[in-house]
Amino acid sequence: MYDIVLKNGLVVDPGNKICSRLNVGVNGSRIACVTDKGIEGKKVYDCNGLVVAPGFVDVHAHEDLLDEDGCLQPVITRRLLRMGVTTFIGGQCGLGPRDEGEYCRQYNRQGQPVNCALLTGHEELRELAGAGDKYAPVSDEQLQAMGGELKKRLAAGSFGLSFGIRYIPGIDLREMLALGRIVRSFDGILAAHVREDCEASIAAMEEFVEVGRQTGARLQVSHIGSMSGYGQMERVLTLLDGAAAEDLDILIDCYPYDAFSTSIGATTYDGDFLARYGDDIRKIEITDGEFKGPIPSMEVFQKIRKEHPEYLTVGHVMLPEEVDMALLHPRVVLGSDGILLNGAGHPRAAGAFARFLRLYVREKKALSLYEAIAKMTWTGASRFGLSKGCLSPGWDADIVVFDLAKVEDKATFAEPGLLAQGFRYIWIGGELAVENDEIVNPCLGRFIKKVY
Repeated sequence: MYDIVLKNGLVVDPGNKICSRLNVGVNGSRIACVTDKGIEGKKVYDCNGLVVAPGFVDVHAHEDLLDEDGCLQPVITRRLLRMGVTTFIGGQCGLGPRDEGEYCRQYNRQGQPVNCALLTGHEELRELAGAGDKYAPVSDEQLQAMGGELKKRLAAGSFGLSFGIRYIPGIDLREMLALGRIVRSFDGILAAHVREDCEASIAAMEEFVEVGRQTGARLQVSHIGSMSGYGQMERVLTLLDGAAAEDLDILIDCYPYDAFSTSIGATTYDGDFLARYGDDIRKIEITDGEFKGPIPSMEVFQKIRKEHPEYLTVGHVMLPEEVDMALLHPRVVLGSDGILLNGAGHPRAAGAFARFLRLYVREKKALSLYEAIAKMTWTGASRFGLSKGCLSPGWDADIVVFDLAKVEDKATFAEPGLLAQGFRYIWIGGELAVENDEIVNPCLGRFIKKVY
């Protein structure tokens, strides 16, 4: 007799090439079996009419930050859990905890809603080495210090390194290659928010691919929709496929929205950004403060940027057909890229995974359920070497059960924090975290370290 039995559900497990009505048995924190035979359990859940899948793995999310008291408030992670995510990879776009060891301790102190793994943020390495000018290259001494710190973090369990090249204009190929070779020596992942978007994203992708060529590191291109979703997507995907044909190991992440989000003080808005985005400042929305909503003029934009550079913006400037093209590509997986500030921000933080199922599987029928779940589970989990995203016996019992007909992203640009619906049960490590769209245990997530 098993501890838990999930019976009669449509089991979709791309890691094992399974898509059939089967029964799942769980013992303790592990998957015990997936079978077409009748099995008994101490607790039995009838999943007739529901989909049973591995817990979703978000390969690109932004972790909750430690507050002034050194504690974690589960803002992002609570929303991830409610849309089926049980594990995420943080430390993205060059950002990450200054002290990864302390972050791990706080994360595990009482548990968080979902499991967390981290890439090391490049910006933190720069700041620790005293390279505070983001527009300037680092010195040889600073680069050596950065490399030493990166080795320590990788040895301590970081899954790799993320560059926010767009946000650190002073980074050059020399810096990227030196750090990329260290990541390669640990067989980690090298992720990047590339240097430019729109038409310049083509050269920016070529720059990042060249880092892969010269270092041999496994690459992850971050949020390709917001970089090349302006008429360049086909050319960029062709470029990246061509690099993969040269035997470069490349994965791409994307979120299912045609609007980006970043802070108003970010380098994204340096120079004549409107020339790239269509010459209409009203397409840029501020998410907080007295001018919340579409920005009415450049004068207001400059005022907010000066007084509140931390405020988040949303740019409604991407082409929806370009985002579709990316998400349907076999090399692209799902990432939420969510970040909220005082409850304000982009709905992707609370809705990306539910929206993907609703829009691309149920409504557009652009992807099969199997294909979509592969992009949310096995492809990303296996990439990072996690015992997640798969229902193999002995693997972690992270399981999501949902009603495809009812899955709904409730978050909007006006109310970006609204929680997703349609998730009947979610287990993390064999313990029930969500039942009927309600979190019943918010403390099951743990910090995951990579063992090299």
